Amino acid sequence: MFKAKEAAGVTVDPERIPRHVAIIMDGNGRWAQKRHLPRIAGHKQGMENVRTITRAASDLGVKVLTLYAFSTENWGRPQKEVSYLMSLPVTFFNKFVPELIDQNVRVMVMGNIDRLPESTRTATLNAVRDTADNTGMVLNFALNYGGRDEIVRATQAIATDVAAGQLQPDQIDMQAVSDRLMTAPLVH
Repeated sequence: MFKAKEAAGVTVDPERIPRHVAIIMDGNGRWAQKRHLPRIAGHKQGMENVRTITRAASDLGVKVLTLYAFSTENWGRPQKEVSYLMSLPVTFFNKFVPELIDQNVRVMVMGNIDRLPESTRTATLNAVRDTADNTGMVLNFALNYGGRDEIVRATQAIATDVAAGQLQPDQIDMQAVSDRLMTAPLVH
């Protein structure tokens, strides 16, 4: 027998809740344009939705929520839009970290954050630090993340381990690759 959870008036079997949910935050700019609003209005609304989605996922018992927020390909957007997108994590974390702490949500990040503007990187790292002791749901942000970049980094890590004699070529298997992916710290 399971203990059902109720969220928004819907009863949910906790055995059917996915352990890890990932959302690609795409279409916010198009959403705004269809409403004759500037693209950045859609990005702002998307940020506001993160709060709602995070609370719902945590309440339902999701263990990890990954939000693909900014890809490596997004640098090709107009500079004004990129600058606005880079300000969103600062705004989000400054506003919502106390709430995340109250909800026992831990913030993690994957991607090449070294390339992010200093204010974005600082706000992100502060959120990670400030929530590090939380034991509830992990809210994982993919910032300056790209699948190809992740594959290259994992391959480089494997090559480094092989060159150092810590890994033999015949030991390279699915687990060896998985252990070097950016999602590896999310498995608990």
